[in-house]
Amino acid sequence: MSLDLEHSSGPAGQDVANDYDRFAEAYAAETESNLINGYYTRPAILDLAGDVAGRRILDVGCGAGPLLATLRDRGAIVTGIEPSAKRASWSGWI
Repeated sequence: MSLDLEHSSGPAGQDVANDYDRFAEAYAAETESNLINGYYTRPAILDLAGDVAGRRILDVGCGAGPLLATLRDRGAIVTGIEPSAKRASWSGWI
């Protein structure tokens, strides 16, 4: 069985397109500064992570990579994996 990042098997074996690729750019722009993610979730994650300097961090499903970039800026050694072919090509994190 081969891994196809653009399609997966849906009900009754039908191919289902990776829906995230359809709205990835708009989602990245929206979540960068929206109330929940920009001012609550991401700051809370960064607070919980504490001092990350020199630590190795894996971010699976990193999208455009804003959390990854902040962790890197704080001295972490980061690896991001994004299954969306469109986001991966934009973010350059893989």
